[in-house]
Amino acid sequence: MISFHHDILPLKDKLFRLALRITLNPAEAEDVVQETMIKIWNRRNSWDTIDNIE
Repeated sequence: MISFHHDILPLKDKLFRLALRITLNPAEAEDVVQETMIKIWNRRNSWDTIDNIE
């Protein structure tokens, strides 16, 4: 079972680094991470279909 706190939240720093490389703007990268985390949370009912979280 996937846990937001233990499985998904730790990926936020990795996601931020990726978003920063793409946007070249820390504020935009933070926005991307926040929007992504919200989308992931809103789709929590389908997490059991995920094979690889990363």
